[in-house]
Amino acid sequence: MTPGSEQQANLQVVEQERRRLGQRLEEVSRLCESDVPPTVFYAELLKRLLESLAAAAGAVWTRTPQGNLQIQFQVNLKEIGLDQSDEVRQSHGEILRVAVGQGKPMHLPPRSGMGVVEDGKAVAGNTTDFLLMIVPILLNDQVVGLLEVWQHPNRPPAAVPGFIQYMTLMAELGGRYQRAQMLRQMTGQEQLWTQLEIFARQVHGSLNPLEVSYVVANEARRLIECDRVSVGLRYGRRVSVEAVSGADVVEKRSNSVRLMRRLCDRVLAWGEKLIFNGVRDDSLPPKVLQTLDAYLAESPSKLLVVMPLKDERESKSKQRPRAVLVMECFEPPAEPQQILARLDVVAKHATSALFNAVQHRRIPFRWVWMPLAKAQEGVGGPTSAIVMACCVAATVIVSILCLVPYPLKLDANGKLLPATRCYIYSPLAGQVKRFQVAPGETFGEGRNLVDLYDFNDLGTKIMALRQDIANAQHQIDSVQGEDKNDHTTKEKSDQTRDLQAARATLSGKTEALALMMKSVGADRGADRAGHYFLKAPPFTNEQAQRLSRKEWTVLNSNFEDMVNSTVKPSDKLLWLGAKDGPWEVEMKIPQKHIGQVLQSFHGDRKKELDVDFLLRSDPTRAYKGKLRLDRIGGEALSNKEDKDEAEPTVLAYVRIDNDDPDPDLAKIDAGYLLPHDMAPPGTEVHGKIHCDDHPMGYSLFYGVFEFVYEKVVFFF
Repeated sequence: MTPGSEQQANLQVVEQERRRLGQRLEEVSRLCESDVPPTVFYAELLKRLLESLAAAAGAVWTRTPQGNLQIQFQVNLKEIGLDQSDEVRQSHGEILRVAVGQGKPMHLPPRSGMGVVEDGKAVAGNTTDFLLMIVPILLNDQVVGLLEVWQHPNRPPAAVPGFIQYMTLMAELGGRYQRAQMLRQMTGQEQLWTQLEIFARQVHGSLNPLEVSYVVANEARRLIECDRVSVGLRYGRRVSVEAVSGADVVEKRSNSVRLMRRLCDRVLAWGEKLIFNGVRDDSLPPKVLQTLDAYLAESPSKLLVVMPLKDERESKSKQRPRAVLVMECFEPPAEPQQILARLDVVAKHATSALFNAVQHRRIPFRWVWMPLAKAQEGVGGPTSAIVMACCVAATVIVSILCLVPYPLKLDANGKLLPATRCYIYSPLAGQVKRFQVAPGETFGEGRNLVDLYDFNDLGTKIMALRQDIANAQHQIDSVQGEDKNDHTTKEKSDQTRDLQAARATLSGKTEALALMMKSVGADRGADRAGHYFLKAPPFTNEQAQRLSRKEWTVLNSNFEDMVNSTVKPSDKLLWLGAKDGPWEVEMKIPQKHIGQVLQSFHGDRKKELDVDFLLRSDPTRAYKGKLRLDRIGGEALSNKEDKDEAEPTVLAYVRIDNDDPDPDLAKIDAGYLLPHDMAPPGTEVHGKIHCDDHPMGYSLFYGVFEFVYEKVVFFF
């Protein structure tokens, strides 16, 4: 063969190959305009692409609504070793992610990678022994899929740009197919406009969530032309399936409804739309995928869409949407784009209707506000309603304050004390030597309490009386020892008179000494002249009848500082109280309140006023007591040293026990009795004295009335 004929033959081969490639492009172009499913279209596209390039393997990837890549068709992926290990799959996934991000054609030689190696992450690269070529499928400058081809490594490098160019032409046809699919969806949506007007009026015609849910479920099924539509509403944390198309009542305890509710919960937590078209999508979140598999085991759905319905008004909120729509097809068409397009349009109207119904249901006390709204419209608008409501409210409040009786409660402070108590004073001015009791100690009557020493008169008087007693005794002894036989009658008479005088002196001095020592409790020791004791006083008969045990308890605790100090008869040394007997509250009533308190008795000395009080040490519980007229002091005293009591107060004693012997006294409720061991003596008490009933306005604003009268009315 001559060189010219050989060149002519090569040109013919090239022309035939060009026509063959053009013919395949034409076949794929015709498929773009047909109504074939995506799996069929991409299968035909990939087969013709691999035949045209004589490539070893290939795959077509499309992006799901969630943005994840999903394989539509593949050829010989196992033969090239793409499934050898997880590391290989991860490396291939990384190169796909890079290709989507770049949006431009790319190719990688065999066993090559790209990017920087990071710890814990796979390297994006080609781990096979073939040349990898990737071209994106674009729609409106957005990557909607990828064409991936593995070519034999023995192909010349100069042919790679031609391969990429031919794959780009195929990718453009894939973009045309995606655009045609989108146009078909728009066509399907246009067919809904005439029906949507009626649907919109129906779903927005009620604010009852259950009624709206049933309208959405049944009418959406007719508009979408699917097998079943369900509506779920979230009132709290969990979704409740409210309506299922074709069912009058939703059996919420059935297994399928419970599984649907769990699936809706997971999808709402995820926040994205779930589309299942018969192919398992492992890129879904694990919890969503698990609940989806469980529901599909009960449902025969071949096409399932779970769509969260989030209204624009809650777009700024971080909470999950309050409604979810579930669409199911048991025998879906080969091309489900029309159904999905109609679902999107129906969901837009259902979202606002369900949101309004749920928001209306959340309004508290709707049964109160709805009649008020109707009344507002009846009186001429919101301004007139507000003015009228204010006038009515003011009239009601004033009427209540003027007509409703309410007890006047007056504040008074005091302290908790045993009813039987006394102070121990020294009868003489002396020096404290020792206290024979401790703070809080309990003892009986006659117990020595304090050892004192009178260094002025007591010791001298006792020593003088003892000396007089000794002298009188010595005189008696000397007179009795004389011999009376040698004396005359006159001398005997004088001795008898002297003996009687000495005996009278001895008896008088002895009685005086005993009386003095008894009156001051003096120590009888000869070497302790001037020492005397203070003893625990005896209980009176009346006091003893009200005590379970006749014992005193030391109430004060700061008396040890008085040791070796000089005290006067007016100084209080010890404070004793009978803690086993009745207790009372020593209350200080301010003089500005004493008039109202006294008027409440109306002169009845047997009447008792209720007193509510609480302890400063336990202000969380209230107790009750009774106040009698004869237990109120007769004068107002002021304590200028106490800054908190600058105003004079009147002492009153409140009964807080039920052991009073008077049978006419009212009993205090057992639930409001103060236990004796609840607080120590001297605990501060804040009380309120219940006086007569007055108009509520006067009782509540007593201080204001008194101030206005004193400062304004009385002034003029």
